[in-house]
Amino acid sequence: MSQRLSKRKAGFTLIELLIVVVIIAILALIIIPRLMGASRRAKESTLRDQLHSLRTGLALFHADCGLYPVGLFDIVAASAPARGIDDNGNQQALPSSVYRGPYMVPSGGINGTGIPANPFVSQAITDPAQHWVYPSSSGEVGTIRSAVNGVSADTGEPYSTF
Repeated sequence: MSQRLSKRKAGFTLIELLIVVVIIAILALIIIPRLMGASRRAKESTLRDQLHSLRTGLALFHADCGLYPVGLFDIVAASAPARGIDDNGNQQALPSSVYRGPYMVPSGGINGTGIPANPFVSQAITDPAQHWVYPSSSGEVGTIRSAVNGVSADTGEPYSTF
């Protein structure tokens, strides 16, 4: 009879195992939704930071040159571009003497160009026009927006208004 008791105490009963599985399932139901939202919030934060960096580069270019760059590659160029865009959207010659760039570090980013990547766009896409809208299609000279449609998980704000 003592052998029978020792064999029985060596394992768990089916009810004990079911209770453990139910507890794990409840914890997973609580934790998984929070973790899934964290990834999106991190991408949104990165999007805001990337846009801030790009806008700072554009503002520095404009402050030095009095014109906006024609394309995003102009803010990472080692030498002055030939042309810039005035406040009315017209291209004008850019004197090389006023250019003090590059205005962003010309390495890393999209395909090593220095243009930051949009976190919602695949890193395999190397065309900055699929990451960012510049110049803005809304006709606002010197503005840059996300090329990705979507809204913030927290505020419901469209990515295009970040």
